Amino acid sequence: MNLITSQRNRISTPLVTLAGVAVFANPVVGEEITEIGPHQFTLADGFSIELAVPSDLVPRPIHMAFDDEGVLYVTDSSGNTDKAPVQVKDPQHRVLRVIDRDGDGVFDESSVFAEGLPFPEGILIHEDSVYVSAPPHIWKLRDTDGDDVADERTSWFDGGTIDGCGNDLHGPYLGPDGFFYWTKGGFREQTHPLGSGDEHRSSAAHIYRARPDGSQLEVVITGGMNNPVGLAFSEAGERFLSGTFFDLSEPGKRDGVLHAVYGGVYGRENPRVLAPHPRTGDLLPPMTHMGPAAPSGIVMARSDAHGLKGDLFCADFNLRRISRHQLSEAGSSYHCETSVFLESDQTDFHPTDVIEDADGSLLVADTGSWYMICCPTSKVAKPHVLGGIYRVRKTGAESTPDPRGLELDWENPQVSWLSDNRPAVVRRSISALATPSHLVSLQGAEDALPALWSLHRILGDSARAAVRDFLTDEDPEVRCAALHSIALWRDHEAAEGVIKCLESGIPREQRLAAMTLGRLGETRAVKPLVALSQVEGDPFLRHAAIYALFEAADIASLPGKHPVTRTILQMSQVQKKGGAVLTMPEIQLAEPMELTPEMTAKQEARLVELEALLPGGDPERGREIFQNTSQSLCLTCHVMGELGVEFGPDLTKIGAIRSERDLLEAIVYPSATIARYYEMVIVKKKSQGEVAGVIHRETANRLFLAPAPGVEQPVANQQIESAQYSPVSLMPEVFDSLLKPHEIADLVAYLKQAK
Repeated sequence: MNLITSQRNRISTPLVTLAGVAVFANPVVGEEITEIGPHQFTLADGFSIELAVPSDLVPRPIHMAFDDEGVLYVTDSSGNTDKAPVQVKDPQHRVLRVIDRDGDGVFDESSVFAEGLPFPEGILIHEDSVYVSAPPHIWKLRDTDGDDVADERTSWFDGGTIDGCGNDLHGPYLGPDGFFYWTKGGFREQTHPLGSGDEHRSSAAHIYRARPDGSQLEVVITGGMNNPVGLAFSEAGERFLSGTFFDLSEPGKRDGVLHAVYGGVYGRENPRVLAPHPRTGDLLPPMTHMGPAAPSGIVMARSDAHGLKGDLFCADFNLRRISRHQLSEAGSSYHCETSVFLESDQTDFHPTDVIEDADGSLLVADTGSWYMICCPTSKVAKPHVLGGIYRVRKTGAESTPDPRGLELDWENPQVSWLSDNRPAVVRRSISALATPSHLVSLQGAEDALPALWSLHRILGDSARAAVRDFLTDEDPEVRCAALHSIALWRDHEAAEGVIKCLESGIPREQRLAAMTLGRLGETRAVKPLVALSQVEGDPFLRHAAIYALFEAADIASLPGKHPVTRTILQMSQVQKKGGAVLTMPEIQLAEPMELTPEMTAKQEARLVELEALLPGGDPERGREIFQNTSQSLCLTCHVMGELGVEFGPDLTKIGAIRSERDLLEAIVYPSATIARYYEMVIVKKKSQGEVAGVIHRETANRLFLAPAPGVEQPVANQQIESAQYSPVSLMPEVFDSLLKPHEIADLVAYLKQAK
């Protein structure tokens, strides 16, 4: 292994703004440069990186989770790049157990725990079981005979659908409240019986939750986004979601991280799937915009051993980096400062997950370059380019003795362990102490927050009464956690205390109190909720107040001709429609273009010839070519910052996700890779032939196709007999003749600078 470490310092580069969108540019002042194998890693100042799990132990890691003993379970890809429905018929992926025998932070051996799984999209260890989402199921895997191999496999949850990209399911994730959370993406319609007895029918995206035994299934949020992926939780129970296609309203926007508040409806604006769902107003905004980053796994650090506690870390698949999101309160939600924490210079570095180890260091999974399912930045599957798992830690950080508390007597857990400075000990203690025999001692615990979560998991009136007492705790985090608990249990005895929290004047506490009162069906708080519903500048607080009134209030109790009354009447009308969705046939994936060996060889030879000219490309000359519509036509179809026409893919940050070779191929052979949702769709109508174009927009019952910039053709859903993506790009294959070779090199240089 080639390992060279150096350090460089430079002037800090602040956030830059493109068309009003905050985007992060370079890392903070001071960078650590480390070379490991082919990668040159750039890290935030004061951090170091090492290879913790080499590819011979885990060739293509996707997601990771630790058990209580420190064994690392990793979902490992076989390298199969078939569409998800095909993989269900021929499951080839697996779960590996990876062990660090000598405790030096570098893992020594791996073994197969389970194999024959469809495309795995999340892993969770809970009690004696391993849960893996592999659409359409969340599988529960158990080793019942102690040989470290799963011999029992049952479906814990059946989503019932699987689309071509496998967006239907991610997770599960364990919240501090003891519930399992998971996400549903794609736009296949699913029907599930909720814990309330109602039937939930929807094609929208969602966060779901349920108890570990599968009971009390609930919808947490709804969205029009394509692929909600990762979930992270604050210690008080707040949720943060990473994913793709959250917002397409402006150049530079697309993917991001959002604060997932109960009952919220989020972007992208997608009337066809969102129309059946009551909304309190405008779509709730993402917390941070990240452009075409393809965010995957996300974690909130618990340990302060490396100075990271409370920060979110997200694996940005397309950007070859781990982003850091430092939160501060902003009204009833959060403000987010986003920076680059870790970045590789290799285009084959594709991080899919980031988790925290017991000592506070971070593990980063790089899955390698096998993945190309619905991913234009990985258009060529390279299963031979393997991944690895890396460890990032604060340079010079003191080691934590027995970080998991394996030397403690877990047969006799102590309440004092809740105050331990080792997060793994606290997390395990919360579960171990959640028994009626510890109820009294938990009420007197020194650290109230984990004690509250232990009490939350105990059945019975005594535990509910104990949680109510925390509503007056001096720590606002404890009060907020108490509100989460009361809301989940629907503890009606807590109503008076919750109403007092509503009147506290503390925005986040008011938002959670409103949520709780709505779930309790409490009508005594109508007046203050109506007042909160008119708050300006805090969409999350306003949403919580309106949604609480929607859940709890009788229309007759609301003020007549008031704006909130009209909103709730509209929400009620949407709800009464029963979730009916105006469906259209699924758009079939494109059949791949078959090139003859001669054509393939000819194209490759031309790319090699042009690639040799790229080092001489001039970005300033390239900018002039790009902006000269009579020469390049670029701005007649593409947006770059504030310039251009919204028809083809947004190029505002294209240089961050495409290599020079990728950009060259996209210019010369545009059908080689087509950006997601910019494919031409060929629609066969039931009575009037065919129409084709890019999907420009949708309403609840119509599809609007754009065959050219500025042209729009509506097609009613009920008139669509079939629809299929085309393998041929709308961008013509003419630029190798329209532009001179050195002009193509200049254009690539300009696009590569667009970050």
